[in-house]
Amino acid sequence: MSSNKTFLILIAISILLIIWGSTRYGKSFQLGSARIISHLQKPLTSVVSILDAKNENRKLRKRLVEISREKELYQSYIEENVRLTDLLSFKERSSHSLLCAEVIGISPHPNKGIIIINKGRADGVKKDMACITPQGLLGIVTGVERDVSYIQTIEEPGFRASAMDSRTRAVGIVRQKNGLILDNIAMGSPLNTGDTVITSGLGGVFPKGLYIGTIKNIKKSRDMLFHVARVLAFVPSVVEYVFILEKETPEEAPISIQIPEKKIKKPIAPEQPLREPIIPEPRIRILRRKP
Repeated sequence: MSSNKTFLILIAISILLIIWGSTRYGKSFQLGSARIISHLQKPLTSVVSILDAKNENRKLRKRLVEISREKELYQSYIEENVRLTDLLSFKERSSHSLLCAEVIGISPHPNKGIIIINKGRADGVKKDMACITPQGLLGIVTGVERDVSYIQTIEEPGFRASAMDSRTRAVGIVRQKNGLILDNIAMGSPLNTGDTVITSGLGGVFPKGLYIGTIKNIKKSRDMLFHVARVLAFVPSVVEYVFILEKETPEEAPISIQIPEKKIKKPIAPEQPLREPIIPEPRIRILRRKP
């Protein structure tokens, strides 16, 4: 019953507003109401527009971040592909048998210059194998476990390698001394800055001809007997992939023919045992004196 009354009241009010709106005062009221509503609507519309713009801006920023991440990931894939292609090309061009490995660890100070790779005894890595990169000599294998190996690089203070100037063929020792140096070069050797330093092959640890670096400057030793040259290494201090020089398997030795041993004839045993010879007892002659 109450709902019917309410409905009838609303209908009556609507009829009155329609009738009153047709009068002069009613039209003025409608015009004023429309102006007020229009002034109120503009700020509300602006607020809604600002909120929509903020939401849209938030979505665009999120999408921009996603696109930036996708671009970085795509660029990293391109760079990784270029690196792997270069490594594969270097391996195919090399005259040595190479095993590619990834660097999975770097020893901190004070063991600077030691890196860990993801190849070990199970992959054929052995101690004292040379480790290189496409740029040149990196170091030597000093420890081997089943799945990992430890590399002593040219930055480690205890590193030593027999090396020579590729132009003059002057032989010396590459080692660390507040940086990489080429030491023990005879004074008569005409070294020049910019000369390339390579491994000499002496000692049998590193093969001959591996690139090490270029000579930056040359000084004389304290005893004035040798040159000491500062060397700028070709290999960067940080690497991701390395190659292990697998030592070539020596050629198989010819099969030797086993010569049968000469049979030694056994002496024939006598049918009867030998008897000891009977030595007659000496006769004692008694001399008698004549009366």
